[in-house]
Order: sequence, then C-alpha cells, then structure tokens
Amino acid sequence: MNERWTQGQPVPRRAGYEESWELTYRVEQLRELVGQELRLDPELGDELEDTLARLVQRNLRLRGLHRMVSAEREAEDLAMFRAALEDLDRQLLHDLPGLLDRLRATLL
Repeated sequence: MNERWTQGQPVPRRAGYEESWELTYRVEQLRELVGQELRLDPELGDELEDTLARLVQRNLRLRGLHRMVSAEREAEDLAMFRAALEDLDRQLLHDLPGLLDRLRATLL
C-alpha cells in the first residue's frame, strides 16, 4: 500500500484543492463492498443511499470548482466553494468508517 495512504496526506488537485488520500481510500473500500451481495436492513440501506448521494454531490462540487477556476472566478467565490467541499469531505470522513464497518458485518 502506498505509504501516503496510511499517513492521510492530502493529494494536490487542480484548482488549489487538496483531496485527502484517506477519503479516496475509504471510497474505494465502499465501492468494493457495494459490488458484493449485501443484506441490508432498511436503516442501513437508507444510510448507504444517503452516503452515495453525498459522494455524487461531492464530485459535482469538485467539477464545479474546477470549472470556476478555469473561468477565473473571483477568489472569494472560489474560497467559499472550496470551504463547502472541504466541509463535505470532513463529514464523509467522519461517517464512512462506521458505515464501512456495518456493511462488512452484513457479509459475515
């Protein structure tokens, strides 16, 4: 495994936005689990759907940020957009470990 993954080092991205390797790693774990047969109770299914929707929203925001940078938008606009994206990343990093554990438990 890449040492940077375990250290949680940010990955520099275009648009001056740094994406966490930890978030990328957790999303890859989620992707692997979703591809398997899972027996989800309704509550866990709703949580998974909510998380997937937030990941789609995050990707849309990241693309929007890239477009804004390309369009040379005002620094204040970019800062607000980055802050919203970073907040969403923090929420996902907080929520994903528990969700992954609960999903893994459905495989046993």
